[in-house]
Amino acid sequence: MKKTAVIATTVLTGAVLFYACKKEYDHPPLKTVNEGAKITVSQLKARVAPASSSYHFGAGDTSLYGTILADESSGNIYKQSFLLDEAGGAIQLNLLNTGGLAVGDKIRINLNKLWLVNANNMIYIDSVDVGKSVVKQSSGNVVTPKVVTISEVLAGTVPTNSNSLQSQLVRIESVEFLEKGLPFADAIGKQSMNRTLKVCGGTTSLTVRSSGYANFANKAIPSGSGYMIAIVTQYNSTMQMTIRDYQEIQMTGVGCPPPPPPPGSYLFKDFNDNSLTNGGWTNVNASGSINWTVTTNTTVATPYAQCNNYLGTGNQPACESWLISPPVDLSAAITPIYTFSSAALFTGPAPQTLISTNYVSGAPNTGTWTALTATFGTSSTFVSSGNINLSAYKTTNVRVAIKYTGNANSGLRFQVDNIRIGE
Repeated sequence: MKKTAVIATTVLTGAVLFYACKKEYDHPPLKTVNEGAKITVSQLKARVAPASSSYHFGAGDTSLYGTILADESSGNIYKQSFLLDEAGGAIQLNLLNTGGLAVGDKIRINLNKLWLVNANNMIYIDSVDVGKSVVKQSSGNVVTPKVVTISEVLAGTVPTNSNSLQSQLVRIESVEFLEKGLPFADAIGKQSMNRTLKVCGGTTSLTVRSSGYANFANKAIPSGSGYMIAIVTQYNSTMQMTIRDYQEIQMTGVGCPPPPPPPGSYLFKDFNDNSLTNGGWTNVNASGSINWTVTTNTTVATPYAQCNNYLGTGNQPACESWLISPPVDLSAAITPIYTFSSAALFTGPAPQTLISTNYVSGAPNTGTWTALTATFGTSSTFVSSGNINLSAYKTTNVRVAIKYTGNANSGLRFQVDNIRIGE
């Protein structure tokens, strides 16, 4: 019995010695960030105040903290992201490689040896290596967009000013697109395109630029009005909107009412409602089947009316296509003046503008039309028709028309906009 007790005591003593000698490993030292090395977006932008300038960070540690506002998930942004700092400033990040950041990531960027650039008035941190320069602190953080107006975005063309919204996530309400029904970009040719966002009840507008690689590039622009959430970007003095997610375009309301015509107008048509026939206008084919349409392009962002009989090489059908106004009462006018602007590409018979006081509907030859003298555009640049005096037509049922003629040897692409009769 004594021998057993001695053995037990020895085992117990060994166990005590084993646990008493067990090593407690040291925790790795936590690197503390030098508070003096923290920087804000506002302080960054002050270092590249002049356009086309840059700043290089040396080997010392300088840290920028913030939350990711936009990522590459939609394809509309490539090798870029946008960050909102703790003080409310925002900046674009140009990434060395694609991926690695998601909306809602809270991060710290070590700016060691990075470049800060102001190019074409867009300020960004260049060549950010997410794997080496970024520490992710948390994910899934919610970022609420700033509710702003188009005018507030347009007021911030100097990116270092406190009123600049560059790189901010914003929400703009009570707006609509001018180019309803058209795609956001060229998904086949992979070309970026500009579209126009307009405020309801006014003429203030803003460029929305989308990539041909975006997953919504071929989607039709909504026909209604509502709101849009996007990132504010900039190219020189042009403020632009960059969509981060197609679902953030919510324009399911009825279209905005057209703005009132210019004061003193008896007739006004600018096609900005993207409709050829709104307001009582008609497309009449005196011969052939070539119609007037409403369109736009990357040079002229606002819609205009166009007629063109060129359907491909060797396919230019003969036509006579009329765009005819609704009836206008000029009986109380003093000195009514008719104006419009036009542009043209390629060749073909000269267009005409005409006036009638007895046309009602149907074929143009059911009324009497008189040709008016006007200046027509001969290039892609819109020019004014000049002031056409209609004092000889101060009566009721006055209609004006633009007549397009095409033949087998032509292919004229004729465009017209801002048709007005006023004092």
